[in-house]
Amino acid sequence: MNREDFIMRFEALKGAMLTFLRTHAIDDTHRARLVGDIVNTIEKAHLPAEPQAPRQLPGCRHLQAALALARGGPMENLARAFADLEPALRWIRTEHYREQLGDEYMNNYCYTNILGYDALIPHERIIIAFFIIGPGRHYPRHHHGAEEIYFPFGGDTLWGQNDQPPCLRPPGQPIHNTPWLPHEMVTQQTPLFSFCCWKSAGPLALARLT
Repeated sequence: MNREDFIMRFEALKGAMLTFLRTHAIDDTHRARLVGDIVNTIEKAHLPAEPQAPRQLPGCRHLQAALALARGGPMENLARAFADLEPALRWIRTEHYREQLGDEYMNNYCYTNILGYDALIPHERIIIAFFIIGPGRHYPRHHHGAEEIYFPFGGDTLWGQNDQPPCLRPPGQPIHNTPWLPHEMVTQQTPLFSFCCWKSAGPLALARLT
């Protein structure tokens, strides 16, 4: 992908993220400030002169099935814009999970940060990411000081918060995790594919499993 195509595809993804957030997310007073800060950050985002080298991980084998979840749904345009830029993106994992979750789990999960740490665009307090977990996996209860919102593209993932039993969430519906709220995800027959927005009050600190 040449630089001109890369910039064009990034701007298309940037526009799709902003359109989705403005259309589907700023409709609740409890998360309006968070989403407003995310939107403002995306609006000001500019590519660095030297983009990071792209990289895929084993969990990327679930990407095509994950992208298919968005077809006909409220996040279809966002998924399409992401797919166009994805070959130029760097996929990562939270490596300290390996000790507790094992190699098999690590080989079935990954994410790519558009903004944040090890990201296309570095940022110290905001993370904008696309997140994949393969079928039949449990992302155990965890928590963190940051506030975050997940938007599932589709599929049959069960989402749990606090002590409530995990349940299905419709495509595009926000799952809002306030600071230190325990939460978990259980994938079933389809992979989890989610757009994720994260805001930290201070320097970024990754999640810890409970």
